[in-house]
Amino acid sequence: MKKIEEKALDPATREFNREVMDGEEEAAETIVASLQVFPIRSPSRMVIIRNADGIWKKTPSIFIDYFHNPNPQSCAVFIGEKTDQRTKFFQALEDKGAIVAFFPPYEKELHRWVRSRAEQLGHPISEEASTLLLERIGPSLQDIQTELQKIILGKEPGKEIEEEDVLTMTEDTRSENLFDLPRAVGHLDSRKSLRLLRKNLQQGEPPVLLFSLIVRQLRLIRRAKDLLARGYSKKEVEGRLRILPRSAQDFWRQADRFPPSLLEELWRLTLKADQGLKLSRSDKGLLLEEYILKLLLNSGGAPEPRRR
Repeated sequence: MKKIEEKALDPATREFNREVMDGEEEAAETIVASLQVFPIRSPSRMVIIRNADGIWKKTPSIFIDYFHNPNPQSCAVFIGEKTDQRTKFFQALEDKGAIVAFFPPYEKELHRWVRSRAEQLGHPISEEASTLLLERIGPSLQDIQTELQKIILGKEPGKEIEEEDVLTMTEDTRSENLFDLPRAVGHLDSRKSLRLLRKNLQQGEPPVLLFSLIVRQLRLIRRAKDLLARGYSKKEVEGRLRILPRSAQDFWRQADRFPPSLLEELWRLTLKADQGLKLSRSDKGLLLEEYILKLLLNSGGAPEPRRR
């Protein structure tokens, strides 16, 4: 965005020629009217439309007409979550401008970014502290930057940021996706599985629902290994089990990690947990945690159980 502004706006008259609008709050006619305004003492004017998803879904026609005959001195930037380039709105937009997708960074890239940003702020950060920060805050670069600035307040220049600093100065604000938990269990990642379980429970997710998602993932893994043993190729297995192409690589990593000993014990542990969740008056969150711990114990990767 900064680079677009540098090209579109004259610094001397930036405040007069830059406008930010909300696609959810402003009427389509108001936005188009703003796009038709000419700049003041500048070769161009810039209008940023945030939350633009509703525009192309609800009132596309007025913008399509504008795209066919745009104001040559107006730079419009639409910011939204999704696009559908099959629609006339995006086809007309791309004909006169450009559509650029920005994907969130991968986990390894996030760790590199955290280390780089911390060093720019004058402090190295330990690998454990970086991992904990991402677990608690999530992948938002802006949120990470804000938390790093909080963490270094009062810290001696050049001193390393450690786990204790992250725990002291940050809150666990990340909202978790339900499906991250079964994937973590599939990877036999004990620390991540338990953190995701506790966070989902804090978010109010029903333990029985979380259990069913975990069991579904484990069934897929067992079924996949059975089909491979019967001579099916991985592509054939993916087709039979309806594994999405974008998820296939991660799914096979999970399947490869599962030891035969765990597969043999899997359904005995699952049946016992299912009965407990349905019949027991005990805390269902703790019962689910116990189930995950036993699974991981059989895989050789469980931490110490939580004291109750």
